[in-house]
Amino acid sequence: MMGKLIEFFKKHPIIKTLVQMIIVFFLLIGITLYGLKLYTRHGKAVLVPDVKAMALPDALRTLDREGFRYDIIDSLFIDEAVPGTIVEQTPAGGSKVKEGRIVYLSINAYSPRMITCPKVVDMSMRQALSLLESRGLNDVRIQEVPSEYPDLVIGLQYQGETLQAGDKVPAGSALTLLVGNGVPEVYTDSTTDEEAPQAMDTESLTDESWFN
Repeated sequence: MMGKLIEFFKKHPIIKTLVQMIIVFFLLIGITLYGLKLYTRHGKAVLVPDVKAMALPDALRTLDREGFRYDIIDSLFIDEAVPGTIVEQTPAGGSKVKEGRIVYLSINAYSPRMITCPKVVDMSMRQALSLLESRGLNDVRIQEVPSEYPDLVIGLQYQGETLQAGDKVPAGSALTLLVGNGVPEVYTDSTTDEEAPQAMDTESLTDESWFN
């Protein structure tokens, strides 16, 4: 039987070549699938440890011990969270991932991010609000003040203190934008009215002394 098969292939070399190509093709597929299985560690998954609310050193030790890599990608400031602790992680704790996966961490900063105030004086209210918003200053209260120019920004305040261009305030700060109301402030001179009666009294005294 084997001899007949060999004799057949000798008589038909093209068929022999095709059979060899098919065998090689399936061998390559088998080798590729096996290698891919080893590379991806198919079927093996581990749970991501939950490190949220942990202090940064403790979180990193936990990830190292479990065989995970890590990368600190952001620093936030949250009043309710303890400074220096983990506030966000990706993938989340309890997720099933392949061993050696990178865990991305965000930590709570020890102090709020500071934002530089732009120059807004002599701008229109709309321009000033747009500029402040572009800097991340969104909590802005409008307070009208006497001014002959309506809708014109007179100043910017934080906690009652006037801010200058270049001053820095914590991110999320509540600011007050002083805007003209179109009514100039009126000043009255009461000195003349108060002094006039005094002058008259002095004069009457002088007159009385003249007759004494």
